[in-house]
Amino acid sequence: MEKYELADERPLSNGGKRVDRRSVIWGTFLTVTSTACGKASGQGGSGDVRKFGAKADGVTDDGPAIQRAIDAAAEAGGGVVTLSPGTYLVRYRPSDDGDGGSALTLRSGVTIEGTDRDRCIVKLADAQLGPGSYARIVASKGNLSRAGLRSFRIDGSRQAQGKFRDEFGGAAVLLGWKGRCVDVIIENMHVHDAVGQGIMLQGTVGNLSRNLRIANNLVERTSFIGIQCSQFDGVEIVDNELNDCRDNAIDVYGDDTDGHSTVSTSHRATISGNRIRGSSIGVFLETVADCVAVRNIITDCRTAGVRVNRIHGEPRNLTIERNKISGTPIGVAMGGDTGGVVIRDNDIRTFTTAGIEFSYNVSRATVTANRFVPSTTTTPIVLGRLTTPGSTPPEQLVSVIVKGNRVPRGHDRSRLFVNQYKRVVDVVVGEFISE
Repeated sequence: MEKYELADERPLSNGGKRVDRRSVIWGTFLTVTSTACGKASGQGGSGDVRKFGAKADGVTDDGPAIQRAIDAAAEAGGGVVTLSPGTYLVRYRPSDDGDGGSALTLRSGVTIEGTDRDRCIVKLADAQLGPGSYARIVASKGNLSRAGLRSFRIDGSRQAQGKFRDEFGGAAVLLGWKGRCVDVIIENMHVHDAVGQGIMLQGTVGNLSRNLRIANNLVERTSFIGIQCSQFDGVEIVDNELNDCRDNAIDVYGDDTDGHSTVSTSHRATISGNRIRGSSIGVFLETVADCVAVRNIITDCRTAGVRVNRIHGEPRNLTIERNKISGTPIGVAMGGDTGGVVIRDNDIRTFTTAGIEFSYNVSRATVTANRFVPSTTTTPIVLGRLTTPGSTPPEQLVSVIVKGNRVPRGHDRSRLFVNQYKRVVDVVVGEFISE
């Protein structure tokens, strides 16, 4: 066993016993989120949008009719607004929240539901965007609770927005702006060709979103992030398919940008069973705590399969486990000190830069029981890469354990752990198992 350590530095340790992070998250809020839409649907404001004047002919602007149905359901105490098969064209108008434009405003207690996502289509009209647009097809005003979207398609008509098709300031679905989301479900949706985000649920620092579920959706060809949640305490992002997002496919975020706090503001995310292809990064964990990314299948991403990143707040208690990652330059990338990251039992294949990369200051990481199959026999399995060589103070690698990982027989032994760091404290590298 090789041990890398500076004698004049006091080694750091993780402290406390290791726990399965999934037990912190799973089962805590599933009951609440699974019934959120049911609470809304039990009220008396249900109705088909055609009864409010929607034509679903792909020509008429159906936004005002759908909004009348939403508002009527909300005024009745909640309910389900139903989309029968057809194409509902919508246009942007000044948004209810006072910022930019939106086509529809979802209200608390209301679920918009189609009969199926192949035949029920909400489509943005051509040429709706201008420079610096902050526009959303489905938005909310302030706090949103007991609401949802289910079983229809949102076509963001990205190519039809001309030179503004690559803007990133808006979304197909953006809920919780200037407030938060509580008991909100987005499921069985097909969101494609959105300018900006595909699906975004957000809260604010001090007013966190809670009990969110984003499940069984298909998100494709967004100009920015596919699915994003920020400022939350309790979210499930499960069993979604995401293809060809221009930025990250799934992104969870919890930094206090204004207060610069070192404490993550977002907690408890389960990112599980998702199928991701052709995005920049598959799963991006940025300044979040008590989260798991497990059993995801990630292929052909341009930068990395999974990335852990720190801004101000410390990423803490993260588990990246049993994922299948292939065709990416880097399997799992980490940047910035953390309060504990476990990377275990993943299958990482055909990577070209590194199976695991530690960049900038990295601390408190355990890499164990993973299977690595690199693109060549000289591709680094674990790479400690400096971002700014010769910086003052020097970048450092602290409290890192690499052990029990499997590699192909015949892999260059000098490329198993490639370390550029000069300042190294309490880094233990065990045997790699050839198979």
